[in-house]
Amino acid sequence: METSPSRERLFRWLLALGCFTLVLVCFSPAWSAFSLWSRVPEMGFQIEVRRGVSVLEQVAHPGNALTDPLHRAIQWRLLFPLIGHLLPLPPAAFFALAHLGCLLVIAYLITLFRRARFTWADTAFTAVTLGAASWFFTSTGWLGYFDSWLALALLAVAFAPTRWPVSTACLLAPWIDERFVIAAPLAFYCRSVFQPTKPPALLVPAALLVVFLIIRLSVLPHYSAAGATVAGYFGGKDYLDAPLSRIALGMWEGLRGGWIGVALAVMALRGPRRVALGLATLALLAVGLATAQDYSRSMTMLLPVAALGLLLAPVAPWRRILLRCCAGAALLLPAHHVMNDAVRPIFYLHHEIAAFENPPPGAHSDFYELRAIHAMEQGDFVSAESDLDLAIKLAANPASPAKQRGILRASQGRWGDALRDFSTLAKHDPKNPDAWFMRAQAQLALGQPAAARTLAPAEWITRPDVACFVAKLNAR
Repeated sequence: METSPSRERLFRWLLALGCFTLVLVCFSPAWSAFSLWSRVPEMGFQIEVRRGVSVLEQVAHPGNALTDPLHRAIQWRLLFPLIGHLLPLPPAAFFALAHLGCLLVIAYLITLFRRARFTWADTAFTAVTLGAASWFFTSTGWLGYFDSWLALALLAVAFAPTRWPVSTACLLAPWIDERFVIAAPLAFYCRSVFQPTKPPALLVPAALLVVFLIIRLSVLPHYSAAGATVAGYFGGKDYLDAPLSRIALGMWEGLRGGWIGVALAVMALRGPRRVALGLATLALLAVGLATAQDYSRSMTMLLPVAALGLLLAPVAPWRRILLRCCAGAALLLPAHHVMNDAVRPIFYLHHEIAAFENPPPGAHSDFYELRAIHAMEQGDFVSAESDLDLAIKLAANPASPAKQRGILRASQGRWGDALRDFSTLAKHDPKNPDAWFMRAQAQLALGQPAAARTLAPAEWITRPDVACFVAKLNAR
């Protein structure tokens, strides 16, 4: 008995939500880093949020030069910044668009494989296999990356049953990521293989891509900041300057279990078509590695080939076994963000929740407080105060860094600022006699002897230094 269309759609969305949640739990975003940046904007240098800082600049002022040279390549990736600017969206809702894109990609994959008569179980295993890959990890784990929508656009070009999604993708996707233009020809080739009786209508999509290239290469460079031009992008860094082992790891992490699909796609074809697909895949792989610092992200351009291979796999017992093995490997094998100069592990949800209580060393208040003390010893008071500012914001209890900043400011004769710091110390550590004593000293320096006499508690008068101070007050 066949499922009714409405129930079929409902089950597809429920399965998509389940697969999305499963991958999100196994490969969790850095929620603690997101929360920390929202609370302490100075922590915007963290890799998980650094691009998000630049993208919010675009949202506020689309087209303006970006201040972070690392992310000037996104100068004209304006589709989502314009959406955020025009609606306007709060930052949390804006960045959640990337997560929404991930859900839509998984839902599209499920629809695609259900139309190909895959069972529900095989569809789920396939969605997990293709979902547990770099496009998902980056879109959910690093703010300001919209790789999920790039993946959706490429899948639409390769497999959409009608023409309008193809044209829409060619109109909009280049403004998400210019690499869509590089990857689109291979996606069109996948379309010709998957739908051999429906030759792709290339005139409108090709015209849209040509118009984009004219604007991007001929018009926008006249308004571009340094590094946002094509020459500036390629001239900034040698992206292949990395150990071969790291390049290989980046290739693997790009698709992970999805590489089985790439192999199946090549093996499913015969003669010149097999050669053409193999050579095109290798060429796009090489171009991706040579033009991106993020090795694993660049493999997203091959996602249509991976999906094509699984679609073309014959119905056989070995396919069922293969899909289960691929999904299991995708969920169980460790995952990483791989760049040409670094490898960052991706953790499961429990680890990221624990990071709220145990943040990494770079997010510890003690780190910045100790660095500030060292800077004070070296006479670098500007750096010391900057680190103490950050330590106070990061600290669950700001008493200790507030004390150090108060001492620094008092040594510079800035008694008003010092009084505020010592008051913070007294508020958060009321049993510390130094807190009240230092606050009283600052009040006296500001000409407030009456306030300075309110030392608490009274028994502290037995301390020699306090007794001397009180005697000095009484003599005034």
